[in-house]
Amino acid sequence: MKVLANFEDNHKIPSNSSLDVMLGGGFEKGTITQIFGPPSSGKSNLTLTLTVNVAKNNKKAIYIDTEGGISIDRIRQIAGEDFSKVANNIIVFEPTSFQEQNDKLKAIEIWLRRHHDDVDLIVLDSAVALYRVDDMKSAKLNKELGKQMGLLSKIARLYDIAVIVTNQIYSAIDEEGNSDIKAVGGTILQYWSKVIIQLERGEELNQRVATLKRHRSMPEGKQAIFTITSRGII
Repeated sequence: MKVLANFEDNHKIPSNSSLDVMLGGGFEKGTITQIFGPPSSGKSNLTLTLTVNVAKNNKKAIYIDTEGGISIDRIRQIAGEDFSKVANNIIVFEPTSFQEQNDKLKAIEIWLRRHHDDVDLIVLDSAVALYRVDDMKSAKLNKELGKQMGLLSKIARLYDIAVIVTNQIYSAIDEEGNSDIKAVGGTILQYWSKVIIQLERGEELNQRVATLKRHRSMPEGKQAIFTITSRGII
């Protein structure tokens, strides 16, 4: 039982918040977790907190920033006195086109063949920002997005790395005129994401609500409330 407990602890990345309770200990390695929600719903604060937690644990985190929104000052806030240690363990990529995003993922996969033991986390923030502005035809875009997610899934499983992809939302109107909030990327991202979490603003300032939309072993609909602070999320 002790060995199993240690495995469970090492196989998940904690956020040090109520999200860990909802997820049975934290964010799983070996799979893709999708986090979607509107702007300012806490996606980047959550992924940066996870990134810092990994870096503090002497493991490397790869952060793919497709929107130019990663803040060194925010990382410094979350890391506190451990910033120098944390900074050395975070590898940042900033693709500016969907094709470049594809190229960066391929380069990461090649690099990991030798260095995968050092890495616990890959963040793609956000998966579809460049997908939406690229001028390739939709069918080709969908095919390329599927290839990228397939590569990330392969990396997660082969090297036991947690992959977190953030995603945006849109409002879909059904035949009866009802509005439904959905994640961008349709069935492609949904297929590859074994865990899906929706984030929304809470009733109080800086409060956020996370709802579990898909999980391999947890019931759908579970919720967690967390707060964004100067030191990450709690």
